[in-house]
Amino acid sequence: MKLERSICTREMMKIDVLDSSGERIGKVGDLTFSFDGELTLSKFILVGSRWEEFLESIRFRPDMDPVFDGSLIKTIDEHVHLDTTKNSLKTTLETDAIPEGDIRLSEIMKMDIVDKNRKKIGRAIDIDFDIDGSVSMIVDGGFIEEKLEASGLKSDVDIIVPGNVISLLGDKIHLNVSEDTLKTTMEDALKSKEIVKARRERAAYRDVTKVRLFNQRPM
Repeated sequence: MKLERSICTREMMKIDVLDSSGERIGKVGDLTFSFDGELTLSKFILVGSRWEEFLESIRFRPDMDPVFDGSLIKTIDEHVHLDTTKNSLKTTLETDAIPEGDIRLSEIMKMDIVDKNRKKIGRAIDIDFDIDGSVSMIVDGGFIEEKLEASGLKSDVDIIVPGNVISLLGDKIHLNVSEDTLKTTMEDALKSKEIVKARRERAAYRDVTKVRLFNQRPM
């Protein structure tokens, strides 16, 4: 998946997915990720219209959601354009459509995030994809929420924690950094030029500023 700008799942889920013929085939309803020392995007799962999803929920029709990986995405603009047809896609009814061990975004967002000392940091409220293909968590809650509220920027800033600081993914998301390291990094980030600019311009612009806590893997 090649991107011209970073994009998060909540943005992607709002736009239609088109196959190579231009046919609308649904929207992204969920994603799956693998973890092997680093969080990696695996599959996209499409959902149909509300009516189609209702019929599936009452088992009037089989729950047969198309599945694809990022390599099939040609471009992303006001739509997600695939380089293949709908009929060529596997579906969730096929046992090999989603690799064993993959975890869904909807499950990740229910997990507590804890630091290396097992202290709760917050929860992932979204996943961000950068132009280099890296996957990061947008984190809220805990001290992150408190600091943003104290700064008057709660609705103006997304705090991005890179996937490479995850040490373990199980019933919780374990980070390989401490809360103190996160706090120090976040305090420095909130003094940056982009945050100062966000404070100055927020009355005129409502775009959310994305702040990445680490540019390099912490030691």
